[in-house]
Amino acid sequence: MATMLIDHMLFLTSLLMIVFPVANAIPARDIDKLCKETTDVPFCLKYLGTDPRIPAARDLTDVLLIAITQSKMQVDDATTHIDRVRRKFNGPHGRRRIEVCKTNYGIASARFHTAWELGLQKSFWDVEKLARIGTNAVIDCENVWRRDGPIQTSPLTFYNMNVFKLSGIILLIFNKLVT
Repeated sequence: MATMLIDHMLFLTSLLMIVFPVANAIPARDIDKLCKETTDVPFCLKYLGTDPRIPAARDLTDVLLIAITQSKMQVDDATTHIDRVRRKFNGPHGRRRIEVCKTNYGIASARFHTAWELGLQKSFWDVEKLARIGTNAVIDCENVWRRDGPIQTSPLTFYNMNVFKLSGIILLIFNKLVT
């Protein structure tokens, strides 16, 4: 189901951008400039600057939709990773923590999907709220590995950090769109 939603989001985002000529696209230098305003420029350039939809992005709204889609993809990849590593955590703390992450990633997936839908409608304040909720669910997944029992290394740190950084990009774009 999650793969179908991502495929649907990617298809619609790509279709929206293909319908409009690249001549109306946001200049690459604007993406570079945007990335220079983030806390991790190489990360931004990797995930936004090399996204194949960026050359067709007409404006910051399209870039926002791409960033939200990237977040949703990270969330869905993490959910798949949870299913692969679940059996390695057979103690009570590990099992509970994996379940918290599975639940929280379900919340994040739904919130990023709805944020994307609302981004299409240019409902930016709702996008911001939902992106924060989704990101906070992911942050809680990272933090649960340090609470209520012995500290363990999270098997999801890579995905958690990617979602956190993409959230920063989403919030940066949001601020530009509403000011």
